[in-house]
Amino acid sequence: MRVHLFAQNIALPFLALALFVALQSPKLRADSHGDKFVYVMSNKNPQNSVIQYSRMNDGSLVWLREVANGGKGTGPNGADPLGSQDSLVLTGDGHFLLAANAGSNEVSVLGVNQERLVWLSKTRSGGDFPNSIAISGDLVYVLNSKGKAPNVTGFRLDVNGVLHWIATVPLPEGMAGNDVRFAPDGSELLVAVSATNQILIFPVAANGIAGTPVPQVSAGAQPFGIRFGHNETALVSEAAGSMSSYQLVGADALNTISGAVSDTQAATCWISVPRDGKFALVSNTGSGTLSSFAIDVNGTVTLLDAIAANPGGAPIDSALSDDGRFLYVDESAQGKVLIFGVNGGNLTSLGTVSVNVGIQGIAAQ
Repeated sequence: MRVHLFAQNIALPFLALALFVALQSPKLRADSHGDKFVYVMSNKNPQNSVIQYSRMNDGSLVWLREVANGGKGTGPNGADPLGSQDSLVLTGDGHFLLAANAGSNEVSVLGVNQERLVWLSKTRSGGDFPNSIAISGDLVYVLNSKGKAPNVTGFRLDVNGVLHWIATVPLPEGMAGNDVRFAPDGSELLVAVSATNQILIFPVAANGIAGTPVPQVSAGAQPFGIRFGHNETALVSEAAGSMSSYQLVGADALNTISGAVSDTQAATCWISVPRDGKFALVSNTGSGTLSSFAIDVNGTVTLLDAIAANPGGAPIDSALSDDGRFLYVDESAQGKVLIFGVNGGNLTSLGTVSVNVGIQGIAAQ
């Protein structure tokens, strides 16, 4: 009997040690996710929703949950249901997720609470067909791109995840935008208007109210997506198959650095840029490809790889993980999220996950 108890006493420390070793093993560490998530907006009608995935250390995605937005998307509508970039965006601290409900003219706010995505509120967008959202601190502007009076509408986001209206500023007559984006310091708001080959520059006052926009002719045809790189360099993808870079000068002008650098592809609409700003990745919806551009410290753009990836189909929205190691791309027409490894502007296909047809909007941590 004493021998049996002795064996048990010896076994317990060994079991504890084995468990410790197993938890520290490379395989289990590779499967951990912490606060690494990818979010995809279903854009369903009548019940829009956001799908939350865990992002594993190898870039793969594991489905966690789908949370209703409380509003309506458009449902399937070709390769590009919303005609926009940034319909689903994270706040800078990663605590809130804002989603455009284009089918019900509302914006929903969801929160990440102990890694769990929860619905918090919804608010009227201030116009028709909200399709893009910009965030700077607690200041939020929504692009309402259709109806008789397209506009940008500003809100303050409180600590409970509720939006409070502060201003509605009309777009010039006949303009409907594709992307709205704050300058890095929040003092200007840019809107890309593909249909008129223009970029609108809104000065933003200290109280958060946007002023009358100043239109500027785009260096390339059909400007669509906007991101910022080094030294407040504005990087704009162009559906005509190119990308341009600009230096923002004051509140009313963009000086062209590189104008309409071609990627030789079709429908170059969506753009992602890592935190270091050294390259840009664009989705060429018409060609079914992704291209990469190099960006130097002065904002000069050169084509790195016309076909950095060739997934086929019609890739649209994209999002880079915070660490810049992975790119996630919506393929709305087929209902897929494409996964790529990223290495200095080079892409490696890592697989796909299946979602509903009609998705648009993607955000990553």
